[in-house]
Amino acid sequence: MASHDGWKYVLETKKGYVKEDGGFTSKVKEALLIDLWNFGWVDDPIKIYKKLGFNDPEVILSGVTEHTVFPAYEARDGIGIGYYLLMNYDYESAFYQARSDYSRYELYKNDNIIEYEEKLKNKVLDYYRERKTSQVLNSSNGALLIYQTNEKDTKILEGALKHFYSKIGRVYKYSIPLKNPHVEKYFDMDREERDYYNYFQQRGLVEYFLTRFNDEKFSFGLHFDSEILDIKIINDELVLYLNDWHNWNNFEVAKGINSIIRDFYSEREMHITRMFGSFVIIQKIDGELKAVKATSIPIKYCPLMVKLLKEVGGEAAEKLLNSLDVSDAKKQSELMCELINQVVIKAGYFDTNRPLNSCEANVLFGASETISSAFKASLLDAAVIVSNNLGTIITTNDSNTQGAVKRMTGLFYTSPSDEITKTAIEAGIIPVFPYTGEINQIEGVKQAISKGYKKIAVTLAAKDNEFMAKLKELEKDDITIYKFGLCSTGIDEKTALTMLNNADIIWSCASKYVKEFIEPNAIAQVGIKIPVHIMTRKGWELVKNHLEYMSMYNYLDDVSLCKGEEKPVILNQGKSLKLVRKKEVYKCSDCPHPCV
Repeated sequence: MASHDGWKYVLETKKGYVKEDGGFTSKVKEALLIDLWNFGWVDDPIKIYKKLGFNDPEVILSGVTEHTVFPAYEARDGIGIGYYLLMNYDYESAFYQARSDYSRYELYKNDNIIEYEEKLKNKVLDYYRERKTSQVLNSSNGALLIYQTNEKDTKILEGALKHFYSKIGRVYKYSIPLKNPHVEKYFDMDREERDYYNYFQQRGLVEYFLTRFNDEKFSFGLHFDSEILDIKIINDELVLYLNDWHNWNNFEVAKGINSIIRDFYSEREMHITRMFGSFVIIQKIDGELKAVKATSIPIKYCPLMVKLLKEVGGEAAEKLLNSLDVSDAKKQSELMCELINQVVIKAGYFDTNRPLNSCEANVLFGASETISSAFKASLLDAAVIVSNNLGTIITTNDSNTQGAVKRMTGLFYTSPSDEITKTAIEAGIIPVFPYTGEINQIEGVKQAISKGYKKIAVTLAAKDNEFMAKLKELEKDDITIYKFGLCSTGIDEKTALTMLNNADIIWSCASKYVKEFIEPNAIAQVGIKIPVHIMTRKGWELVKNHLEYMSMYNYLDDVSLCKGEEKPVILNQGKSLKLVRKKEVYKCSDCPHPCV
């Protein structure tokens, strides 16, 4: 028997199945049935459509695919196998039963195939009615009883797929977690205001999704009559029930669905950043990105922020900086939003066209700079960090690490961008959540481990430092995780103690609890203005490497690591380093203040 003998199909388009006169129908029996061999194995359905003498530009543009009506003789067993597997047969039993059916029902005759499949559909439904508890799905066509099959749930991209069966055949449930910034973690708001910001990126999604899905589903590999039986948002998840799913390529359907959600987020762009300890909400309003709300400013001065802002904003930044020391909370919020608009947004921090490779070191003792030096010395395989419009990412070399976080302040929530995601992938960056831009460092480290990386640096900011204990649990076998504690201004005592017990390197910022609990227990310190506290010997290896790389200072191997007054402190003196003991350090006259 020749391969593919007996295979007959119809052409399917966005408008329906193609009829003999070039028109369209929703019924397979009325469609033009094509024998594969008529075209000498032409595998492009659009070419076949044209060879048949049809030339509808709209059809050609939207695509043409083949819909198998009668599979090749040697593939007809597969019909039965699929249904028997649904009835919990093991594969071998399903195969032999289907082989038996082939002869019994004379499936080499085309007229028998459709009748055979209908019998199996009813048999599967009876099987689930007898053995399974039904759920009621309030579908677009009325109440529908569905039964979860024995197939395993599947995680595809950023969603999860479950399989059900019903009187209309298969039903697929796809659930995707949605964005919710949980602004209550950063802002003191009444319920109405809190709900506005928390659901800003969900409001209108269902309507937007239905319009896009119905227009684009054919390009996902679904059929023209594929439909969403039900769609709703439940507990920050978009839940879809569909009557169709691409059996041969789950990824394409999930990719299409996730892309719609990503595009909606991009249109309703939102970020939460931080400066001078003030949390700031940024939103796209009427197509323009701008800061719309800021908390009061807990600190009055930070030398690092002053330096970076003046470099970017010049006189405008200096003018605004001088205005921040006011007692009126509302005025502070307005000034901070103006500062973000003038200096951060206009400088391109959230520009989705920005490059993501850079060799420029923005600060001497920064986290990304330390990680970049570690990459150059092959001390790291990967770094799990955070970047605007990308969320959690995995970087794998020094230039894309530095470029991804160039001049970034704090980032606690962000919106995805298809444009910069493509740029990231081209730069060798791995976006962990390319369709939602979620910030989840634990999942980022898990993905890095799953990809085979062994020596991984990870950064955590502000209250997220409380997840360090969970990260430490992932250090099994030959996995080493270097935990960086950042943006510690305003952390509570519990978070500080978690950092104390689990972090390798901690940036003090303007945290009173870092000064109280962490500084006395550090085994080495870099800098005085905004000290970097080294908590472990493996943390010291990365810091030592960075210091040697930045200054060509080669005398750090003999440094005696210890706590207390004899603790080593490394100071920057122009282009060189100076090593002193803690007891020799004078009180800083240019440090962030007040500490909170």
